[in-house]
Amino acid sequence: MRRSYPLLALAPLLLFIPAWRADEPKTPAISPNAALERLKAGAVRFASDKALRKAADTKFRLELSKGQHPFAVILTCADSRVAPEIVFDQNLGDLFVIRVAGNVTGTDAIGSIEYAVAHLHAPLVVVLGHEKCGAVQAALAHADFEGALGLLVRQVHVGRDLPSDEAAALTQAIKNNAAFHAQELVKRSSLMKDFAATGRIRIVPAVYSLKKGAVEWFKDVKVGK
Repeated sequence: MRRSYPLLALAPLLLFIPAWRADEPKTPAISPNAALERLKAGAVRFASDKALRKAADTKFRLELSKGQHPFAVILTCADSRVAPEIVFDQNLGDLFVIRVAGNVTGTDAIGSIEYAVAHLHAPLVVVLGHEKCGAVQAALAHADFEGALGLLVRQVHVGRDLPSDEAAALTQAIKNNAAFHAQELVKRSSLMKDFAATGRIRIVPAVYSLKKGAVEWFKDVKVGK
């Protein structure tokens, strides 16, 4: 028998839905290509000590409270040294950021990105790995952690045929992991596959250098038929 729910019980959900959708822009403010160039320019400014990021004063915060219109989505590691708004020299409200150790594509991360792409119309998704990533190091070492941490590390994809040199192997594994999880977005999300295939978004892997402050960019993910 089909279960029915009293209207009163659904009231909190009905109130939540309009709030969830209220700040959606009708169309992207900029193209995927322009969004990537804006992000690259910010990364160059940061790495060359010429950042322009504004202070989030009262007037700016009040304006942001009216709604969010991020021009890019960043899936990156939870490492405290990798803060996308700073690394890309952007302001509050510019980036929709998902952070998880190893920048892996769990269900929560994918769902969050789908929301930003479909409802906030962000035209760019970047999967950002970083130098000396602890999660990648743990995966390379086949570390056996208990509980949720062990499950997370097992999601890291280091790739095959790595260099014999330990440092070089880590560097390559970090690149492999970022590229793998960028590809996973179109593999596991039909929505993002469709958006990427039709040119509404670009999905780009990249790696941030802790020492240099620079970002190395890689080719967009391939979208199959």
